[in-house]
Amino acid sequence: MKSVKQQKKYHSDCIKALKKTQPWSLGAEVEKLAAERGKHPAIIYYDRMITWEEFNRMANRYANYAISQGLKKGDVVAIIMAGRPEYLIALTGLSKLGVIVALLTPEVRGEVLAASINMAEARAVIVGNEYLELFQGINERIRLHEPARRVVECENQRPQLPAGFGNLNEFLAEASEENPGTTAEVNSDDTLVYLYSAGSSGNRKAIPILHKRFLAVGHTAGAFTHMNSDTIQYVSLPLHFNSGFNICFGGAVATGSTMVLRKRFSVHEFWDVVRRYHINYFVAVGEMCRYIYNQVARIDDSDNPLQTVVCNGMWGGLIEPFKKRFGIDHVIEIYGSTEGVGSFINHQEITDMCGNLTLAGIRQGEVVRCNFDTGELMKDENGRLIKCTPGHTGVLISEINELNVFPGYLNEPEATESKIIRNAFKDGDQYYITNDLMELHEGDNISFVDRLGDSYRWKGKTVSANQVADVLLKFFGPIDDVTVYGVKVPGMEGRAGMAAMTYIEGEKMDWKRFMQYVNDRMPEHARPLFLRVVQDSEGVNLLDQLKNKYKKEGISPSTVKDPMFFLDPVKETYVPYTMETYNAILENRIRF
Repeated sequence: MKSVKQQKKYHSDCIKALKKTQPWSLGAEVEKLAAERGKHPAIIYYDRMITWEEFNRMANRYANYAISQGLKKGDVVAIIMAGRPEYLIALTGLSKLGVIVALLTPEVRGEVLAASINMAEARAVIVGNEYLELFQGINERIRLHEPARRVVECENQRPQLPAGFGNLNEFLAEASEENPGTTAEVNSDDTLVYLYSAGSSGNRKAIPILHKRFLAVGHTAGAFTHMNSDTIQYVSLPLHFNSGFNICFGGAVATGSTMVLRKRFSVHEFWDVVRRYHINYFVAVGEMCRYIYNQVARIDDSDNPLQTVVCNGMWGGLIEPFKKRFGIDHVIEIYGSTEGVGSFINHQEITDMCGNLTLAGIRQGEVVRCNFDTGELMKDENGRLIKCTPGHTGVLISEINELNVFPGYLNEPEATESKIIRNAFKDGDQYYITNDLMELHEGDNISFVDRLGDSYRWKGKTVSANQVADVLLKFFGPIDDVTVYGVKVPGMEGRAGMAAMTYIEGEKMDWKRFMQYVNDRMPEHARPLFLRVVQDSEGVNLLDQLKNKYKKEGISPSTVKDPMFFLDPVKETYVPYTMETYNAILENRIRF
């Protein structure tokens, strides 16, 4: 057993090695684990346990079946499935061929989901039986390339499948469990998966994630967040999200540790699951920790095996009470984006910080001055960016280099180019613009302030303001124009959606039909929590200039003079928004 210092050095050396192209991939790492830690549990899924040896053999069935279908390196297969073992097994098996797996987001609906598949130019789709009905609703909008296979992972059931869909489990039963020879042909600079995100503006985009990044994030978890070979981590984050895929799964692969998978997060079952499976590690977003803390206190709250919580977005004021009440050793705040340029980890656990500009001796980025109204980065007389000094707030930019690469957005050259600034401080350098405001502190520590751009974070998920507005505009009703932006809600992490709308003259809203439309076409986290009816249509047309003013006005009826409506979480419909509603939010009588 390596000491903590030896483990950290091992992981740090692995990270540094990834600066250069290596014959190293997810598939190769899993084959190594199968040989060296074959009997160690890889996944515990309710009452089911899968060792690393079994995980590898099952992944090989996917790999060898894919080979029989003529799939090869560089091809794309899309997958939509709940967070269960077959999800990770499937993408691992396909990765052994160098097949890129598009990790679809089942929370989105209709044309947005169909567009996600079409932009990836997939040759096949794997549908978990739990999402078959959802997928059938968009089946006619999907354009698959040859062989255009639609297969269903049936969880060993025998459902009656629609025409054109094959039973994947029957095909896999005939496939070999032997390691395919193709694994050796995949290297660290090859693309592993596509993740989807709104970025900081615009519509949803597909982001290539290289094997290099997956491995580097996993080893970073091992080096700086107390994850090791004995870790048993609770994984309830969606596996198609950056944190669920790269940190949870990547960390487990890098350390050869164990994941306790759950289909979804349940605050009511959380501590029972932790105690039952002896879980000592949990990766979360801030909302999860707040939900856990808001449960009624119990006398045995601190009687649990949980030691480490890694979190994105926990309030600084909650960390110490959370640790004390539940007997937690470490709460480590992190910052990151799906694009994933740079790693920012508050591994020193300094209150209110989300990371440091330097990690393992490697400079990750800088905080630079900007115009807060326009978001434009400010430059000196030589045309170079101006670095902030401690105590000041600016935009975080991450250095693009041989380790922290930015592959860009799939088939989106203009969007890709808009995120890169060249010659920032010297000729030839490149930086990724996060569009996130950070305050710089002494010792190069940083704390999150706010997000610039059109997208915003709500319920731990990024929402595309443009996409929400596009859906609302397609409602057949009184809406003449609409613009969407994020607003702060007192006592809540992130920003909630606010839609500023104008009506066609003389028209009225049918709220029942509107609510049904919104529910059918948007996931819960993307539904605007507030609606603001702007009387002057010219006001909406000029909203790009007014957005900052509107954001500052917030949600108080004392500052917002336009009529407002609120998505009541109990009535599940939009109701007039009043000062009484606002006070109920302030007093935590309305919860989200």
